[in-house]
Order: sequence, then structure tokens, then C-alpha cells
Amino acid sequence: MNNKLGISIEDWNEVQAIEMGEFETLELGGHEVTIIGAGLYTSDITGNTSLKIGVDISGNDKQKGYFRKQYDENTAQDKKWPTGAVRYLSLKKESLAYTKGFITSLEKSNSNFKFDTSKGWEQIKGLKCCGVFGLEEYQNDKGETKTGIKLVQFRSLDKLSEVKIPKVKLLDGTFVDYEEYKNKNRNGEELKKDFGDIVEISDDFLD
Repeated sequence: MNNKLGISIEDWNEVQAIEMGEFETLELGGHEVTIIGAGLYTSDITGNTSLKIGVDISGNDKQKGYFRKQYDENTAQDKKWPTGAVRYLSLKKESLAYTKGFITSLEKSNSNFKFDTSKGWEQIKGLKCCGVFGLEEYQNDKGETKTGIKLVQFRSLDKLSEVKIPKVKLLDGTFVDYEEYKNKNRNGEELKKDFGDIVEISDDFLD
């Protein structure tokens, strides 16, 4: 680069500006989702292996394709599926009931599907269920506390209409009711600004 900005002036002039707050925000609560990827993931930090699941909004949902749109509009060379649409389920014996509950939700939501333990996790790709999305606090690289949208639960599709906005997970690991969090910390519009303008990314496992 031959300028103080550190960017190509040609690229700057060609790219279309996006104003902060212009990104669509995913509505919290339940959405019909499709499993777009599933497989084993081993953490470089803990060494633990878990089931990594990625989803996108599907069906007749008015925000269908929400995460695919985020992915497609991400201009990073190493772009990956948004972390808000990725969930890790433990495969340890003491936590396996939660993973089995996820499989049960798929069996209830997909009439022709029966989980086969002799096959790999690829067998669940393309199946549908209800994904529950809530807020979670995190610390950015500046040490500031921000709020992000996370996939926090799976339910069977017949429970979709019953799903409520889940509790907010705070930075210290505790939980608080969404309405209490919203009223105590900031108004709804400010909350939207916090998580509406960022796209976090995780390891890519798309085909």
C-alpha cells in the first residue's frame, strides 16, 4: 500500500458502503432450522472432542436463509459459517443425555428418520428441527462486554410455537431473564446495535 490508510484507493472507491445498524438482526426465540453440517470437532485448547452442528434458518420462516446470507456477504478470504449458527454438544458420558435429546428432536421432526449408531454424523445433514436462539455476553478484543446471538437449544418442530426467548448468558456464566436484562442494562434498540453489527466466524465445515 502506498498511502497512510493502508487500503487500496481503487477498492475503496468501488466498494458500496454499509451503514452501521443496517444489518438485519435475527429474531430471538425459536426458528425452524436445517442441519447444514455435522461432525466431530476437537478443541485445540482442551483437547476434548464434541459434536459440532451448523444450521441455517429454513421452512416458511420469514428469515429463511439468514446465516447463508451472512456467509455469502462476508468478504473475508477465509470466511466461515457464522458462530451464531453453530453449537457444540458434548460426547462425554455425563453429558450424552443432552446430545441424545438433540437426536430425539430430529427423529420427532423428521418422520422418515431413525438414528443409526452404526453410521456417522453425516446422516443428520439436511434434517430439520427447531433451533432456539438467545443472547450471550462476550468480551471483544478491546476488553469491552458485548452481546451476541447464539444457538442455545434444539427442540422438536412440534414445540416451535411454545418456545420463548431464553435467558441471557452473562459473562460470568450466570443467566438472567431476557426482559430483566433488557430493562436493566439498556433499551431494545441499543441491544440491537450491540449484536446487529458484528459477524463472528468459526471453523468452516461446509462442503
